[in-house]
Amino acid sequence: MALNNTGTTRTTTRPLALTAALLLAACGGDDTGSTSASASDTDSTTSTSATTGVVTTTASASASATSGETTGATESTTGDTESTTTGGTESTTGDTDSTTGDTDTDTDTTGVLPPDYELLKEGLEEPYLHEYFDDGDGGVGHVTYFTIDPMGAEFMALPAEEQAKVKKIQASKLASSKLPPTVEHPGVEVVGTLKVVDGDDERIQELTIKVPENWNGSLLVVGAPGTRDEFSSEAVIAPWALARGFAYVSGNKGMTNGGADGNATMLGQAHPTQHWGMMMIDLGAWASERLAAAMHVDVDRVYAVGLSNGGYQVRRALEIDHLRVEGGEARIFDGGLDWAGAYWPDKAALDADKDDTVTPAEFAAANHLVSTNERAALTIGWAYAGDTLNTPAAYAENPPFKDAHAAMTAAGFDAASAPIWGAYNSTFDYLKDLGLTQFKGVGYYNFTGYVFRAELLGHDPGESLAYSCYSDGSDNPPPFYAWLENAVDGGWTAESVEWALRNANTGVFSAPLISIFGERDGLIGLGANGQAYADAVEAAGDPALHRLYVVENGGHVDLHSDGFLDFDFNGTIGDENAGDTYVIMQPYAERALDYLVAWVEEDVAAPASKTVSSDPTDDVLDAGMLGWD
Repeated sequence: MALNNTGTTRTTTRPLALTAALLLAACGGDDTGSTSASASDTDSTTSTSATTGVVTTTASASASATSGETTGATESTTGDTESTTTGGTESTTGDTDSTTGDTDTDTDTTGVLPPDYELLKEGLEEPYLHEYFDDGDGGVGHVTYFTIDPMGAEFMALPAEEQAKVKKIQASKLASSKLPPTVEHPGVEVVGTLKVVDGDDERIQELTIKVPENWNGSLLVVGAPGTRDEFSSEAVIAPWALARGFAYVSGNKGMTNGGADGNATMLGQAHPTQHWGMMMIDLGAWASERLAAAMHVDVDRVYAVGLSNGGYQVRRALEIDHLRVEGGEARIFDGGLDWAGAYWPDKAALDADKDDTVTPAEFAAANHLVSTNERAALTIGWAYAGDTLNTPAAYAENPPFKDAHAAMTAAGFDAASAPIWGAYNSTFDYLKDLGLTQFKGVGYYNFTGYVFRAELLGHDPGESLAYSCYSDGSDNPPPFYAWLENAVDGGWTAESVEWALRNANTGVFSAPLISIFGERDGLIGLGANGQAYADAVEAAGDPALHRLYVVENGGHVDLHSDGFLDFDFNGTIGDENAGDTYVIMQPYAERALDYLVAWVEEDVAAPASKTVSSDPTDDVLDAGMLGWD
């Protein structure tokens, strides 16, 4: 690969004052991407960087696991409010300018080479580098970008590339309002597009890599939830990763490339989910190599972390990495943290008659991401149907939605998740009042089932109309319900089953993996995704390397656990005080990562799998106050 050696453009900016929060609707959930009818939230903006040309990376590239001394500090000769950006266009600057390039070997007074952040851009198309300071610019974690008014003067004063980041960050708010990111971490961020050519296969994803000034020598490779972009974990994972000194890289799984809507990408007939596991491998290999080059020291440890579909990426990446190691390649990941990961069962789990073939009927009978959401949608019923359970009266029952419990628990949802079943059945219904009538009665259940079914069947929007979840605005249910009721073998084909098996989790890995789940997770059900994966590890893998922690009262999306959904479908958001029945999962995920690091780096085995008690009326928001040894 040819180094993209550019000059440095230095610009001075004023500190960014916090503005009044301009939050998106509280229903900006996880596994079905943005509810916006337009792709404008993630449209790319004009870049000052020049395209470096098509750069290919081989799939066998790997990270070094060699430990070594790190140089934590970043050399800088800036003023209080000075920031640095570099694109692919060389320019000359004034007397405070510094120049970087691949021939710069100047050392500091200790004889240690200073970081050469330009080397982080190698292998990317249209790379853009920006340096952040803890002077009001939000730091490398962009803590001010969550509340900048996208129509205000502060936003307009930002470079186009930074405006694009603001739009992406504000389109994916998943963290609890109780844990707003506030600490500015100085450091450097590079964004760009990574293309990997692997034989006839090509994988393209947009990414962000962040290196904090207090780098601890290790790297977190972060999967993306849902069908979201590379900034989708900016509030829920990046703050505590950066606080611990980790370098951080995250990609968009190729779902929002060029500003496309991730859900639209699912209906592009390209079966994008087949690449999601390998895309974590690509991120880990590329980022480890570039980080070592830029910091002049091998990366110490590399960990995979992800929420929801990002958690699936973690599992699959560790499984693929195990196969790579067996084939003689260097290990990329030292361990993984799977936070509420979706589970795709493999042939061993699906082949009920053990004839070495998974039939459409066997796939239809199993619990997986599509079937569990479709079963939930059919069980609760379309929100405007006469026999729907999505009513205030059913929510008020003890337990909530009591007539749905048998079917929902059979579909892999824990009974404790019942309070949110109605809200997830009609999550996006409020959009009909904003002129988007197609969202009448649409929720996570029917939407997730529809989008992922279309992806596996290889259908485009026209071909998938027969089972669409979208309303015509009337009180008649969309085609989704009748189609599923009448479908033979669940509507699956032999070809679609083969595509599903390409995603499948084996449960076989050779680096420590911690899974953490909320028992009240009403979207990625505990039984079908958390416990079922633990069972797969028990059956086929090494259970000594796996831990499953189930957090009492924990949900799926922390923002939803604040209680700001219409849980009882009475037309008013948040009047049920449902937040008092949930705990915030983020601190538990943080604590789980600390257990993982101690397991890998200090050989202190993580506590045995268990249910972790909690008090929903007294959230513990400081991970340092948690422990379940």
